Amino acid sequence: MINFFRKIRHKLADDNKFLKYSRYAIGEIALVMIGILLALQLNNWNEERKLEAQFKVSLEKLYNSINFDQYLFQNSIDLLEWQIHSIDFLLLHPDSIPLDQIPWAIYGLGFEPNEGVSPETIYHTSFLENSISNNDQNDLSKQIINYVNYARQSKKRSFDLIYPIFLEEEVPFPNPSISLETNFYTFADTISYYSMDEFNRLKSVFDSHKFKSTIKSLRSTKIMDRVIPKNQLEDANSILQLIKVYYPEVRLVYQYVGIIGTSIDGFPDVGAKSTPLAKNKEDENIWEIEMFLKQGKVKFRCRDSWAQNWGGSSFPTGSAEFDGLDILVDKAGDYLIRLDLGKKTYEFIKKEDES
Repeated sequence: MINFFRKIRHKLADDNKFLKYSRYAIGEIALVMIGILLALQLNNWNEERKLEAQFKVSLEKLYNSINFDQYLFQNSIDLLEWQIHSIDFLLLHPDSIPLDQIPWAIYGLGFEPNEGVSPETIYHTSFLENSISNNDQNDLSKQIINYVNYARQSKKRSFDLIYPIFLEEEVPFPNPSISLETNFYTFADTISYYSMDEFNRLKSVFDSHKFKSTIKSLRSTKIMDRVIPKNQLEDANSILQLIKVYYPEVRLVYQYVGIIGTSIDGFPDVGAKSTPLAKNKEDENIWEIEMFLKQGKVKFRCRDSWAQNWGGSSFPTGSAEFDGLDILVDKAGDYLIRLDLGKKTYEFIKKEDES
């Protein structure tokens, strides 16, 4: 009997050991599982951080390229409005156009505005990767893609109407030449380029009912075409605002912004270089310099290159227009010059006018 109880006692002790070992093993397994889950969670968190960082890098590139798109859309609007006004003038005052200007008066109506977003925006959009689980990133990506797709709409071709006028009359197209001073296309002397017979043939077309009917139809086309860049400009502005809301620290990245022109040392045709502007300490979109300017003209540009340049049609303040006209400085003096590439404006503040 005693042996029996001893056996039971030993068995219970063994059972207790088994329970202890079981609990220990379960605890170890639980700790391992928790460790694995924490490691997975940490890895997921790190991956999300990487995706977020990459997403913001892509957003900043797009922010800059879409900012450039706005210039393209505004230039398209300006060109179309100039062509519409030109057609009105040709219809109302045909006899006021000098004979040597008729080729340009016709040819200029055929220029086409930019057809949508820049290739840079399309390129950067193709690399826009977002986290599938991040709804804010998904929504913003969709809006950007919609913007790019809408802004790539095609338009009618004005030259389809303009070219035949020259071809049918066997008159050459006007001859553009490059101006070393501003890197812009200017136009050759039409008097030496065209014969009097060619001028007269174009003049007869210019006065014909067929031509007037053609440019009236072209005017309607231009008015319809103008709606597209206007909508694209509004869309670009809304996308920039969405990017700014998601990524408040996003920057416009410009380097080595300078000013050049005959009001300083001249343009590149005389070997002049851009005078560097300095970033404003409070707003890095603003570039400034204090300097003396002669009467003449100036432009702003980046990296001493014409690839990125801004001009304007007014002084001392105005809209900074990409590839715009030379800014005419009508009064010599000491100026505080400020170019705001965020607001796309410039101002020349004469020192004695400062309050």
